[in-house]
Amino acid sequence: MIIPESVRDGLKTPIGRLCNSAKELLQLAAGRRLVSVGDACTLALLRAGTKPHLAVFDFRSMRREISPDDMARLRSEYPQADTYENPPGTLSGAIIADAPMLLEKGGGVLIIGEEDLTALAFVLAAGKADALVYGQPEKGMVLVLPDQKLKKRLAKMLSL
Repeated sequence: MIIPESVRDGLKTPIGRLCNSAKELLQLAAGRRLVSVGDACTLALLRAGTKPHLAVFDFRSMRREISPDDMARLRSEYPQADTYENPPGTLSGAIIADAPMLLEKGGGVLIIGEEDLTALAFVLAAGKADALVYGQPEKGMVLVLPDQKLKKRLAKMLSL
């Protein structure tokens, strides 16, 4: 599914709470199952001593390849990562369909393409015990505690 530019522009505003540190984010998400979308967020949580239940990454941050050490860390933490294609500006139908299973299973999801918009599929599939984290470039990390109101708004935006 190609995400229209108008929808992508609307998603530049955080859909959750902007956090300036992993410590702050982890305090707010205490007791919830963490889903991390993005290399920088996942690595920040790992460096803070927390391994997300599910981590979605593409070995890129800010459209640049991450360091070999960071790639090795993600490969080490998530050696059996499931692989999905998700071209830039899209949300793969396979990701939407498999998000509930991936959330249940946990582990890593390696995206060939761009992982940014996959956060939407995981917000839509998340349960009350889940907390989703994604990066807000140059600002910090966004913590999303999905509820029905947010899910309905996103589904409407995506025409699902």
